[in-house]
Amino acid sequence: MNEIYWITRLASIRVLAIVVLVLALISLVAVLIIYLECKIYDETEEIDAFMKKWRSTWVCSMIFGIAGVVFIPSQRDMLLIYGLGTTIDYIKSNDKAKQLPDKAVDALTRYLDEIGNKEDKK
Repeated sequence: MNEIYWITRLASIRVLAIVVLVLALISLVAVLIIYLECKIYDETEEIDAFMKKWRSTWVCSMIFGIAGVVFIPSQRDMLLIYGLGTTIDYIKSNDKAKQLPDKAVDALTRYLDEIGNKEDKK
């Protein structure tokens, strides 16, 4: 139960990373548009000071956002990894579970043969 709780919290952190990334991109585009506008009128000193002041904030937020989006899986993916991973580990370690696919194929073959025999008799 504890793992499922942390999976949902990690998904919230991923959403936060996406929001931070989008806001950083929007603000960066807005500042670049203002910078280009100021460059036309030769008033770049103020915008240069502003960009130097906030450059590290933008870079850090972009890195956090990109890393969060790339390295933190979605909640669905996390639950799939958690559920399927433990199931595969169990099947690999249990000898009876390893025999199940062969027995299932044999049972399916027998069932289909019975259906085929019944149809042939009709």
